[in-house]
Amino acid sequence: MAIESRNKRSINFAMSGMTDIVFLLLIFFMLTTTLIVPASRNVDLPESNNQTQASPVLVLSIASNRTVYIEDQEYRISEVEPVLQKMLEPFGETPTIRLNADRDLNMEEVFSILNIAKRNRYKVILGTKPVS
Repeated sequence: MAIESRNKRSINFAMSGMTDIVFLLLIFFMLTTTLIVPASRNVDLPESNNQTQASPVLVLSIASNRTVYIEDQEYRISEVEPVLQKMLEPFGETPTIRLNADRDLNMEEVFSILNIAKRNRYKVILGTKPVS
């Protein structure tokens, strides 16, 4: 007569806890990567000691050849204001724009963008690179 134990060990592994952790990590990484706003164009920025930590919702770049890029789309200066109004409408009253202007650019284009922002009550952060 064989003696058998009444308490049998279960060799199964519950995956529900592990899938919850993986799902939460996936959500965390998806949210943190969408908060980073990349520079839309390669623009030679001026240097500055001050760096702002605000997070803009839109990146507007002006290249040295006076071409305006909004989120990698090319526009003329006359088309910028309606495009900005349409793109920034869902972000509330005072959305923030990051303005990347080439260091060799005439300031006339920068002032026209700043005037558009003032008329529409947008906040503007001038993009600079840290002093090395």
